[in-house]
Amino acid sequence: MEIDRTDRRILGLLSKNARISNKELAAAVNLSPSSVHERTKRLFESGIIAGTHADIRLDRLGLPLRALLFIQMSEHEKTNLDRFVAAILEVSEVRAVWMISGRFDALVELATRDTTHLHRVVVEEFSSREEVHRIETSIIFDGGKRTDLSDALQLAP
Repeated sequence: MEIDRTDRRILGLLSKNARISNKELAAAVNLSPSSVHERTKRLFESGIIAGTHADIRLDRLGLPLRALLFIQMSEHEKTNLDRFVAAILEVSEVRAVWMISGRFDALVELATRDTTHLHRVVVEEFSSREEVHRIETSIIFDGGKRTDLSDALQLAP
């Protein structure tokens, strides 16, 4: 699908605030609300916009400890990464899973109550799996996430 400068502006505005009203979006890009609605609908239908979500503060709900698990699969199990990812996404503490290149095969983000909870999840849900060869755990102390994609959208071809 071909996207133009206006589509990129719409995407940039939505990346900053997915709750922006269609009327506000239309005013920001100097189009009618019906035109913006059609463009947004087309961006969803094409898969460029995969969805919207609320950014929930898990720390305020009793899950303040976040960790990353770097997982190396057993040699004979590397072909089953898709199945592994699907199974791992069923673990309630898992926030995200990525297949990666390099020394490790997968990267998993967890949210837990404390280090005891983290240890239990790692032992029961990960190290006990026969397809997992090795795990390195890193606790996330602090960080940030960029949601405003306006600049990145200008880089896309």
